[in-house]
Amino acid sequence: MPPDSSRPVLNPVLRFTKEPRPESVTGGGKSADSIRADRLERQRERLARELSTMAAVAEDQPKFNGRVVLYASMFDDSLAPSWTPKDFFSADRGARLITPFRSGYLVEVDAKHLARLAQVAESADRVFDKVDISRVKSVRFFDEEDAAGARNLDEAWAAAPKVHNGRVFLVWFMPLRDAAAAEHLLRKINSMRSGVIASPPPLLAGADFDVTSAPPALRRSVRLLADVDRLNMAMRTYRQTHQVTTTIVVASRPALTQFIASGTVFRLEPVQPISSTAPGEGREPARPLPRDMSHMPIVGVVDGGLTASSYKAAEAWKAPSFVGDGLADALHGNRVTSLVVQGHDWNNKLSLPALYCQVGTVQAVPKKSAGALLDPQDLLAYLDAVMDAYPETRVWNLSFNEPGACDVDAVSYLGHGLAQLARKHAVLPVISVGNKPGALLQPPADCEAALTIGGRLHTPDGSPGGACPVSLQGPGPSSMLKPELSHFSHVRVLGGLTTKGSSFSTALTSPLAAHAMERLREPSPDLVKALLLHSADGDGFDPAVGFGSPKEPLPWECPPGFVTLQWTANLKPGAAYYWELPIPPALKRTGKLRGFGRLTAILNPHPLVSDLAGPNYFSARIETALQFERGEKFHNLLGSLHTGKLTEEQARRIDHKWSPVRHHAKAFRGVGFDGDNLRVYARSFVRDLFLYPYDSIEEVPEMEVVFVLSLGTGDDDDEIYHELRDALGAFVETAVVDLEIEVEQDS
Repeated sequence: MPPDSSRPVLNPVLRFTKEPRPESVTGGGKSADSIRADRLERQRERLARELSTMAAVAEDQPKFNGRVVLYASMFDDSLAPSWTPKDFFSADRGARLITPFRSGYLVEVDAKHLARLAQVAESADRVFDKVDISRVKSVRFFDEEDAAGARNLDEAWAAAPKVHNGRVFLVWFMPLRDAAAAEHLLRKINSMRSGVIASPPPLLAGADFDVTSAPPALRRSVRLLADVDRLNMAMRTYRQTHQVTTTIVVASRPALTQFIASGTVFRLEPVQPISSTAPGEGREPARPLPRDMSHMPIVGVVDGGLTASSYKAAEAWKAPSFVGDGLADALHGNRVTSLVVQGHDWNNKLSLPALYCQVGTVQAVPKKSAGALLDPQDLLAYLDAVMDAYPETRVWNLSFNEPGACDVDAVSYLGHGLAQLARKHAVLPVISVGNKPGALLQPPADCEAALTIGGRLHTPDGSPGGACPVSLQGPGPSSMLKPELSHFSHVRVLGGLTTKGSSFSTALTSPLAAHAMERLREPSPDLVKALLLHSADGDGFDPAVGFGSPKEPLPWECPPGFVTLQWTANLKPGAAYYWELPIPPALKRTGKLRGFGRLTAILNPHPLVSDLAGPNYFSARIETALQFERGEKFHNLLGSLHTGKLTEEQARRIDHKWSPVRHHAKAFRGVGFDGDNLRVYARSFVRDLFLYPYDSIEEVPEMEVVFVLSLGTGDDDDEIYHELRDALGAFVETAVVDLEIEVEQDS
């Protein structure tokens, strides 16, 4: 919508500063009641038989310092962290859990101990062992098909891009736990460098930019990576961490079979191209911009570059190009830029706030027709350097995707890599969900730290309408609620053309995120993301449109008749945390609780995120609720399902239990209550600590969570904002910086 001087001044979101009250919580564990007695004897027999068979043929399997890798699948009712089979597969039996895999775990076992494990399965009498035996469904060796994933090797070879000395793949080395076994793996990989595999060129070696004109931070990054053998670099990392992902060149189809058969590979994928949507042609009209753009927030636009002269005045900086001018999709880059800078002007009949932005140009996306190979490892190294060089840019628009759907059980390399960069540089990526053909979102839309955007149609009056028929849908892998938001995807862009695609809904969302980042007193990417999600027009998650679309008022403002609090807390697992709030009189005028509420929480899951990016990607989660007192007990006014009454499989499928995002919205009518206070409850949980350097939850560091809570009656004339602000007194302050911006147009 156009600027409107008559727009009412609304109350700003409040920052809640009260410290929580923690209470220790005793967790569950294995006990005699945990044994599935109905199948214990059957599983004793089955596991003993399978382990004995494996012991007999172990000599024919890939081994590392005498150790083999097996896959232990679990029954569907045994996927909860409490049933992790770490007691049966213990170090004193020559075994160690490596990582969650599919519906179970990979286990590293000394081949000489397989027969002993078979005997333990048959006769163990310890409670912990019997729990594990009754819950492990089956065991077998990890094989070549496991490493290749959904594709067979012929399909993987055909899908991989060609280079002069073979085809290019992303590979994850087998994450062995034993140090001697890891060294043996590296020797095997090194022995295959003659005729089987080869290292790609050094990182950033092929980037099309002039280092002499690059910012100092970029020049430093290039110098550090110049002439470094990438395979040697990966091997050094693996020696330190026993985990690494790298790009590799495989010489031939027989060489691919040999490489996979070596057992050194945990996961292998063909490198995929990235591309923008193809929007067509159009002329470039002159567009009026504010006379002084320098005070507007900056959005880093990672796309096909900017060549439109009418937008050079809005370009705050331009990074050295990663993709050359002849290959870059400048047409798409220009159109995305036009929406980031002034999308509301191009689409003045749609419900869009008048938010201008500057852009930082990152020319990194080729045209589909160019056939250019973009190594994702190379791209991430480049973006790392660019984000380091332009720290003032906190929001980054990424309107590109890899072809092919995200794997429901694994996070993409690019999605995981961008999440690592976002957390490292404290930035918010805004990423397109991807466009059809296909059924499920495309990488890197599965970046956990990003705000992923889907498409949405508009109604005749310019309001959000139904789901876009072009845009792909979620949810994402590993319980991710993706996309988080949707926005108009059928829009006018530079050239006056009406086009469609999730690229453009993403470009309309980035300015809102950038202005929110600038307006908040102590902004963080998760807080901006939480506020945008919290203020969207949906009441819950929909895989087509996420939590809805942005609506009036702006995310840092309270709607009339509502009060919104935001705060950040550091939580330790093993404790429940409570924040008490006085009940505003407006909510209890009838003698019972009556009104509306929303509660949003986002957990920063790092460092408990698996670099192996498998089914248990998140090793931490958050649970939260708004509670009221009645009958000397507290009950949830806004909260999640009682996940304790669901199986782990149901809780993951229905409630997205391990999502780092929790969002609850509800109208409540005639709710009886006692006392004078509400309370916000929160608790963090962890799993798979064997992946990290922690032996118990006491060693796990505090994890940051942002919260946003809104309460109201829907009555524009009520005083709930002032009631709660006055009652909280010194425990609240405005969350917003007071900015006076006058927008003057060039004539």
